[in-house]
Amino acid sequence: MSNVIVGTAGHIDHGKTTLIKALTGINTDRLKEEQERGITIDLGFAYLLLPSGRRVGIVDVPGHEKFVKNMLAGAGGIDLVLLVVAADEGIMPQTREHLNILQLLNVKKGIVVITKKDLVDEEWLEMVKEDIGEELNGTFLEKSPVIPVSSVTGEGIKELIEIIDRMTEEAFERDLDSPFRLPIDRVFSLPGIGTVVTGSLLCGSVSVGENVEIFPKGLICKVRSIEIHGESRQSAQAGQRTAINLSDVKPEDISRGDVVSRAGAMLPVSRALGSFRLLKDAPRTLKNRDRVRFHAGTGEVMARVNLIDVDELLPGEEAFVSLDFEEPVAVSYKDYYVVRSYSPITTIGGGQILFVNPSRFKRSMRDRVLDALRRAEEGDLSEYILGFVSVFGRSHIPLKSLVPYTGRCLEKIRAAAECLSAGGEALVLRVGPEDEVFDKRFYEDKSAEVRDILENYHRKFPLSEGMAKEELRSRLNLDGKVFEAVLDRWVTEGLLESRGKTVNLKGFIVKVSEKQEEIIDKLLRVFREKGWTPPTFNELTASFSEEAKDVKEVLNWLVSRGDIIKINEEIYMAREWVEKARHLLQKFFAENSELTVAQFRDMLGTTRKYALPLLEYMDGIKVTRRLKDTRAAGIRLYE
Repeated sequence: MSNVIVGTAGHIDHGKTTLIKALTGINTDRLKEEQERGITIDLGFAYLLLPSGRRVGIVDVPGHEKFVKNMLAGAGGIDLVLLVVAADEGIMPQTREHLNILQLLNVKKGIVVITKKDLVDEEWLEMVKEDIGEELNGTFLEKSPVIPVSSVTGEGIKELIEIIDRMTEEAFERDLDSPFRLPIDRVFSLPGIGTVVTGSLLCGSVSVGENVEIFPKGLICKVRSIEIHGESRQSAQAGQRTAINLSDVKPEDISRGDVVSRAGAMLPVSRALGSFRLLKDAPRTLKNRDRVRFHAGTGEVMARVNLIDVDELLPGEEAFVSLDFEEPVAVSYKDYYVVRSYSPITTIGGGQILFVNPSRFKRSMRDRVLDALRRAEEGDLSEYILGFVSVFGRSHIPLKSLVPYTGRCLEKIRAAAECLSAGGEALVLRVGPEDEVFDKRFYEDKSAEVRDILENYHRKFPLSEGMAKEELRSRLNLDGKVFEAVLDRWVTEGLLESRGKTVNLKGFIVKVSEKQEEIIDKLLRVFREKGWTPPTFNELTASFSEEAKDVKEVLNWLVSRGDIIKINEEIYMAREWVEKARHLLQKFFAENSELTVAQFRDMLGTTRKYALPLLEYMDGIKVTRRLKDTRAAGIRLYE
């Protein structure tokens, strides 16, 4: 059984507040000015104990045209609406505007309550019912119950309560798994208690002691206590009117329109993409860059509307839009919103948020952009993720980093991403300790790029076993952990082979040409003949008729094969001569504890030019160990 929030809607002075008092015994006009003037100015709250024993929260909204923004602040969390129409006046301008707002906010269930029945006769009442039926034709209230009541005599009140009970029996769809969100509609301070905020809990659950954040301001605080309908609770969940006592934050730092949620669960949003519908009765067309009043949750900010697929929108038409907010807002994927004109102020349309803080896109991407927006609007979370990695966000992102973009829990995001991966539309890879989702096109482009890079490398350096991994990573412009993840995938798919610090295309085999065979023979002969006094690299290339790059390539191949040892950038030696030097060191340290460079030079019968680099090489492989001016035996001398 779901928690339910019932809200009122209707024209000023049609008896909404009096009706709530007749239902609950609670006067929701709490402000002195409201009681003096006899009109509702701000939101009022009550609860109703139903015959079934369940309690439903009630939000009473103002009907005056000047206070529609307050009505909007209360309408966002409504599950069941009581559309109030006075019998003596019938449908009025604010009735129509409230009805438009309810439809834009996707409220799906309601009851039409005809108040002030005691002021009219039966014939008039039937005429009002007919007018209401014509007005509601084609709306979500078209087939809703119509209940005439008198809040003065009590006639019809019992029947209305029974219908509310019946219509709230069935489960309302609730997302209890995702991070909770509480759009704030009131904030105040109580002596000895501190800061209190109230609102209708949209999703998830919140508990006492939980660390929370106020969005979009980024204030971190803690839940000190929770109340629901005046009763203390340890937790609250979606569908409940909730009051939260917050510590570590002042009431003047919070305002209506802010949202309480789990720390890090949302983003301060400066720009959003969404669907938009201009109402049929909008007073004029909507033009690109029009300045409007944007309402979502309990907040209102100024924004510019950028039309993506058209230049101008006529009343009754729909389009995709980009909304640039003049100050940050707290909205998320699939939130409904309402737009009112800047001046004169009237409700003109609304829609649904699809992507928050999207990356900028070029006009040339128009078709891809529109396709991604359509799929996100019509589809589920998987379509959102696809649009994010392919068009509006980053080409790859950790799954947990999608939580604040979507307002959904990690488990749902993971399931959606894995569904995409199974269908071949995206890729999920383990990157370090986390799973990341990759755009399929990005991965395929990188796969093609790595193939081209290695094909060119193998063609240019046919004797090289493979390209250094770090060089390949740099050429691909990938983060280290991401590179390792895609590299593993390429190896699994059979595109590459990974060998130590190098990588090569699958099936690549070193092929030595006749010319290279000649260079190999000459190099090996020279290094074996010269022993501990080999030619430097520059001397070596000068003595060959071949180009230096050919000599270098062959030399590097001999080094990779182990026939030649690279002592430093200039000096190379045949492996057997390096091993002979090592054996001489073993023999020397068997009888001595320290060795000087001069002793090593004399031991080899060479010059300092070669003895010192070779000794430094021995230091590097831990055959020797440098002291101040001498060497001692290293830990690998006898391996």
